[in-house]
Amino acid sequence: MRALSNPSASAADSAAVDPEEAARQLFEFAQVYYPEYFPGTAATASALGYLYRYYESTGIYLGVREGQVYVLGGLFGTEVKPVGALTQFITPLPRTASRLCASGAGFERFASLAPQVGKNAGLTVAGCGSAIASVQWRQTGGASVPLPADKTQTISFDPPEPGSYAFEVSYKDSLGVERKEAQTVQVAAAPSSETARLTLRASHSVRMGGKVSLRAWPSLPEGDSLKTIIWTQLEGPAVELDTRNPRQALFTAPTVTRDTLIRLRATLYTAQGKVDSDEAMVLVEYKQQAPASDTNAMWAGDQISRTYPYKPNGPYASVLRNCVYDPGIYHSGPRYNVCLLGTLPFIAQQKGGATPTVDEVMDRVLVSHDWLGRNFEAFLREHDTNGDMRRMLGSVTAIVLSTHIRPSFYYAGTGAIYLDGESFWLTPEERDTMNEAPDYRSEFGNALQFDTLWRYTKDNQRLFKYYDPAARITRPLDEVRNEATWLMFHELTHALDFMPPSAYGSLQNFRSAWDNIYPRYANYQLTSDRVQALYPLSSQPMLALGDVLFRGKTATAQQKAYTPADIAGFFAPDLATDDYAYSTSREDTAMTLEEFLMQRRQGIRRDFAISDDFPTGATGSSIIVRWGQRGRIGEPAIRPRARAVVADLAPWAGENEVDLLPPPIAMRAGESWTANLEQPAAAPRVKAQAALPTLEQWQQVQAEQRVMRMRHSGPDKPLPPAPAGWQSTAPRR
Repeated sequence: MRALSNPSASAADSAAVDPEEAARQLFEFAQVYYPEYFPGTAATASALGYLYRYYESTGIYLGVREGQVYVLGGLFGTEVKPVGALTQFITPLPRTASRLCASGAGFERFASLAPQVGKNAGLTVAGCGSAIASVQWRQTGGASVPLPADKTQTISFDPPEPGSYAFEVSYKDSLGVERKEAQTVQVAAAPSSETARLTLRASHSVRMGGKVSLRAWPSLPEGDSLKTIIWTQLEGPAVELDTRNPRQALFTAPTVTRDTLIRLRATLYTAQGKVDSDEAMVLVEYKQQAPASDTNAMWAGDQISRTYPYKPNGPYASVLRNCVYDPGIYHSGPRYNVCLLGTLPFIAQQKGGATPTVDEVMDRVLVSHDWLGRNFEAFLREHDTNGDMRRMLGSVTAIVLSTHIRPSFYYAGTGAIYLDGESFWLTPEERDTMNEAPDYRSEFGNALQFDTLWRYTKDNQRLFKYYDPAARITRPLDEVRNEATWLMFHELTHALDFMPPSAYGSLQNFRSAWDNIYPRYANYQLTSDRVQALYPLSSQPMLALGDVLFRGKTATAQQKAYTPADIAGFFAPDLATDDYAYSTSREDTAMTLEEFLMQRRQGIRRDFAISDDFPTGATGSSIIVRWGQRGRIGEPAIRPRARAVVADLAPWAGENEVDLLPPPIAMRAGESWTANLEQPAAAPRVKAQAALPTLEQWQQVQAEQRVMRMRHSGPDKPLPPAPAGWQSTAPRR
C-alpha cells in the first residue's frame, strides 16, 4: 500500500487524533487509492478491539487496532494479516474543537474561510450564552445573491463573481433586546475552468438532535470522470458521518451546551488524478427538546425544528408557534399549557363555517423558511380556484411547513397539519435548504415477494416528474400543484375526520382543540369509525400485511411466500382503494376521499397495481403489472362507502357525484407499468422490452417511488390523554 501524508500535520497532531477518527481517515484513504480491494463506502463496525469495514463485493475486511492496520478475506486469505502502522499510510488530521464562542462573548459571528467563486460561502451568528431569536439577514453590498434562509442563524450562497460581499444581521437576545451587526466576506476568483471543481451546498443551522444533510456537486472537465468524494470533519464535536452516497453526507446533530459550529470538508478525486475540495458549516443550535420519557409533553421524543409565523404581523402570529409546534407544550400534568380555542380557534370558526380566504389561511402558517410560505400561498391562489382546499383547511388550527418535517402528517392533539417542504420548492437555492435525510420506514416490507405501485394520471400522462437531486433545476408552480394537491387532500381528510363540518357549530372556545375533538374520538364517532363499521375491509391477509408494510412488523413465513397473484386475490374483491388503506381505518378514509377529490374535482385518475418485487435498477418498462386498475374509486362495490365519506367530510362536493364516477379500467396483466400508462391500449400495444432502460425511464420510476414514500408509515404519534374529568362510554385503546 502506498503512503499519503499531510505536510501541515505534525507527529504531535497525529498523536492527538481520536483513534476512531484516525481509522475513518485510513478507511477513506484506502477507498480512494485501492478501490479494487476496498470499493465504495462501507459502514464502520467494531469487534474484538478492531475498528473495521467490510467490503462485500470483494469479500475483504480492512481493520485498525491499536494503531496497526490489518486485512482479511478475499485475495488476502482467511487469516488476519497485519500490513503496518496506520501512520505508514496516512498522517491523520486532527479535528479541532468548535472555535465559535470560545472567547466567552455572548454572541459571535463566523464566516467561511477564504471563499472563492464556485465554492460555498456561509455566515453564521451564534448565541454563546443564551438563545437568539427573530434573526434577519440582509445583503448590503456586492453582487446580488439569493438568501433563501435569511431568517435563520446561518446563510449560504454561491458567489457569482470575485469581490466584497456585505451583509447585516439583526436578532433579539434572550432579554428581547434587538441587536445588529455587519459582516463582510472577501471572495477570490476561481481558478481555470478546465480543472475539476467541487461545491458543497448548503451551510445551514439545525437544532441539536436534528438530522443534517450536505450535498457535494462535482464539476468535471470533458473526458474526466468522478472517482470518489471523501468527507472529513474539521471542527466541532465528533459526529458519525453517513457517506454511503459519496455525493452526500448525513449525520445527526450532537447534543451541545451552547450554539456550536461543525465544519466539514469534502475532497473530490477524479479518474485523471485531479483533486479539489470545498468546506461547509453547520451551526448546531442549543435547544432543549422534550425527552421521550416525559409523557406529559405534547412532543415527547420528537425533534421540533425552528419555525416562525409567515405573516409576522398577522392576528395569530404571537401564539402560533407556542400553540402547535414548540417542545415546551404540555398536554397534561402540572405544566399544562395547551392553547384554548379562544386563543387559537379552528379556521372555520372565524368564518362561521364559510370558505376562508387565502389571506385568512396564511394568517395560520408557520414556516422554517419564507420561501415555503411564499410558494404555498401562490399554490393556493393559482390552484385552489374552486376552494376545496380552503374549505378543508377550515378544520385545522394551523399549517406548519418545514424543511425538516418528514413525512407530512395531521395531529389531532393540536388540530394542525405539518407539511414536508419537499413538495413546495421551485428554485435550486430553495431546494438546497431541504433536509435529505431518508425516512427509515421506506424499508418496510422488503422481505415480501410483491410490490405495489400507484400514480396519478391525466390524459394518459403521468403527473409526477423526476427532478434529479444532483442537478440545478428550476421547476414551475404547476409541478407544486402536481405534488401537493393529492397530499393536501389526504392530510386534510384526516383533519376533517376528527373535526367535520357538522361539528363546527358545537365548538367550545373555553376548551382546547383536542378537548373538543376527544368526545367524538373516544366514542368511535369519527367518520372513519362509522365507515369501518358499515363497510368494513374484510381481507384478513391484507389487514395483517398492513402491519408489515406500514408499521414495520416482521413478515411471517406465510406472508413471505405470498405471490402477486395471491395479493391480487386478497385485494381485488375487498373495498380498499390502495393497500395503504390496511394500515388504519383513518388512512382507509383518507385514501377514499383523496382519490374522489382528485378524480371528480381535478379530473385526475389514480392507478394502483400489484407487481413482482422490484429488482435493483427496475424501471417502468421492466416492472410487470400482475393486476391493476385505473380509477378504482369508481368500483360499484366501493361507491356506498365513498358516498358516506363525501357526505360527512366534503358535503359541498356532493355525495351524488360519487355515482357519476366512471367504472375502473382494468390494467393489462403481463404488460409493463409504462405500457399500462395508456388506457385503453393503443394498437399495437407496447410490450415490456428486454432492452436496457433509458435514463428517462429510470428517472420516472425514481419520481414515482419518491412520491410513494411521502405516505406516513410507522407508529402513529400518540394522541394526548383524555381531558381531565372526562368519562368515556367506550374508551379507545
